[in-house]
Amino acid sequence: MNLVHTKRLKEEREKKGYSYADMSKLLGYKSPSTYMYIEKGKTIPKLDVIIAISKLFNKPTDYFFKI
Repeated sequence: MNLVHTKRLKEEREKKGYSYADMSKLLGYKSPSTYMYIEKGKTIPKLDVIIAISKLFNKPTDYFFKI
């Protein structure tokens, strides 16, 4: 079961003009692939990261994540 609305996450990132590397830096990750796995629905981030992503895009958490 995919708990990430991957299409929405990708669309919002692209609207802002952010790359995977940009998102990784903004979220405190060392590797762009860490964020990429979230966006592709391969991994579920911790709650603090879910909140940070939602704040970054000014959307509620359930817009991106089925929590």
